[in-house]
Amino acid sequence: MVTIRNHNVILDAEFVNDLHPKILYELGKICPENQIRFQELYSKRKRSLGLAFICLIFFPGTHYAFLGRWQLQIMFWLTLGGAFVWWLVDLFRLPTLVKECNFYQQKKVLMAINSISIFKNAKPAQIPSMKEARVA
Repeated sequence: MVTIRNHNVILDAEFVNDLHPKILYELGKICPENQIRFQELYSKRKRSLGLAFICLIFFPGTHYAFLGRWQLQIMFWLTLGGAFVWWLVDLFRLPTLVKECNFYQQKKVLMAINSISIFKNAKPAQIPSMKEARVA
C-alpha cells in the first residue's frame, strides 16, 4: 500500500511507479475495488516500449498505429518517413511518445471507472405520470 497525501493506493509498487503522478493522486481518492479494476483495465491497454521499437525498426510507420496516431502513420508513409529523417528522429523520440500514449490511456481508464461508479450509485430517475405532468 502506498499513501499519497492522506489517500491510500492499494496497488503493487511496481505498477504504481509507472503511473503519472496526477493519475496516482486521483486513484487514491477512489475505493480499493475500483483501484483494482483500474489496474486490470490499464494493464490491458498499456503500450510497451519494446514492441513500439520493433514496430519502428521492422515495420516503419506502424509505431504510430500502435500508439493510436493513425494520421501521423499516413503522413509518415506519404513522405517516406520524411526521407528517413523523420524515422531517425523517432528512434530517439519513441520513449516520450509511448509515455504520452500511456498517460492518455491512464486518463481514459480512470474516467471510465469514475463514470461507472457514478452510475452504479445513481438512483433511477422518476418519470412523472401524465396526471402530474398536466398539473405542473
